[in-house]
Amino acid sequence: MNASKGMVDRISDVKLLQGDLAEAWREGDTDYATVAMRFSLNDETLDRDSGRVLQGGPDEATEIWTFMRVRSGHWLVSAIQQS
Repeated sequence: MNASKGMVDRISDVKLLQGDLAEAWREGDTDYATVAMRFSLNDETLDRDSGRVLQGGPDEATEIWTFMRVRSGHWLVSAIQQS
């Protein structure tokens, strides 16, 4: 574990680059929508005492998020899949 070694993980500067609706469907009273999101971020491991970057840096990632809502209610995240 990084914390026991005096290291801290930091995610910053998250920016959505692209978001695409992959599919949408209904099961009974529940609506679902799946969105593919590509984003950029800084993912770094820092020395806790000095703040010096030990590893990491700019990166890009894609995740598939599935949202759900019941009877026209608020959308909630029901699943996240990293790809």
